[in-house]
Amino acid sequence: MGISFRELREGVHDGFPIFLGYFTTALAFGLLTRTSGFTFVEGVLTSIVTFAGSGQFLMMNLYNAGSLLLSIAVSVFFINSRYIFMASSLSQRLADPRSIPGRLMCGFGTVDEVFTVASFKGRKLSYSYMAGLIGVSYLGWTSGTAVGYAAGTFLPDVVQKAAVITVYAMFASLLGSEAGRNAKAVLVASLSALLNSILILSAGLSTGLSFLISMIAATVFGAMIYTDREAGLE
Repeated sequence: MGISFRELREGVHDGFPIFLGYFTTALAFGLLTRTSGFTFVEGVLTSIVTFAGSGQFLMMNLYNAGSLLLSIAVSVFFINSRYIFMASSLSQRLADPRSIPGRLMCGFGTVDEVFTVASFKGRKLSYSYMAGLIGVSYLGWTSGTAVGYAAGTFLPDVVQKAAVITVYAMFASLLGSEAGRNAKAVLVASLSALLNSILILSAGLSTGLSFLISMIAATVFGAMIYTDREAGLE
């Protein structure tokens, strides 16, 4: 698996817009880890070993709510499980699907935006291209986390604490985008929110456990009402 610097530069070029988006979002995540009591090393390591924006924000939200570590781990696994299917689909486009190091790199680095950009390339994907695309995206997320945490040393407390609402803003934007294309997304989200509220307020369950139950229930319900075409399986 030789390195093609032309392909590598092309990947970096295509991934630079992702870098900008990830860097700015990760600033908020870095601040969030600081206000949650993480050390600088712990906060940055979270992004280094995870590289999953929505999953990391969810993790911090559940952590701040006092959820059990097991419920946090299971919840993050479920919300990130889509990456398994993305990576499996993208592996069919790789120029050399037999390379284990290359497949591991793509498996770790295939997130939503990387998958979208790579999917629109009308040819086989070299590992040099994927290294550039994934590498610059990964750098944006990890460096943004570090800078965001460091910025907390001089930003006012009120600004740092405001970072907590970023998780709600991010999920609201994702829901709004999906709702514009398919109203069923609103129905599934409403069911999940209603069930989550009932489990917390009436049943007295913890935030982590109620979220996990609500997420699984909404997933099953969504699978029942969505057609294969709507789910992107055709």
